[in-house]
Amino acid sequence: MTSLVRITAENQSRYLGRILEIETLSFPSPWSAGGFIQEIRNPIAHFWAAVKNNQEPAGFILYWMVDVEVSLLNFAVHPEERRKGVGQALLNHMIEEASSKEAESVWLDVRVSNAGAIRLYRRFGFEKVGVRRKYYDDTQEDAIVMRLHLAGSSQTPLRATSLP
Repeated sequence: MTSLVRITAENQSRYLGRILEIETLSFPSPWSAGGFIQEIRNPIAHFWAAVKNNQEPAGFILYWMVDVEVSLLNFAVHPEERRKGVGQALLNHMIEEASSKEAESVWLDVRVSNAGAIRLYRRFGFEKVGVRRKYYDDTQEDAIVMRLHLAGSSQTPLRATSLP
């Protein structure tokens, strides 16, 4: 059974080690523990983990909600847990929360080489709206800017029927 847990100052010591492991396995220039801790303290940040069997996080999502916009800052699933509905559940949660707070759009940047993430975002209705040239310092890779329009749309998030 997988459940979503909000990462807070009170529970960060329980989950942050595994989140850092997922981060390191997922990105060429991973965030530091300090970067995550700073976001835990940030009042506009929403930081959630998908926890399997009340044990270790299988993935996480970190986003800002500011007025009518949501910015997805960081999102990763452990390589052994990918394509099992974990990422879908985390994105569902973010979109449902954004919709419930009457957000109009969700924005994100994704590496042009991250075909799996781009496919997932497109399944949720995200559209490419631009490119940031040489956005990533570590590789000089471009970022695709994607947006999901929420307000007044018929967009309904994908629903994970069950998680392993």
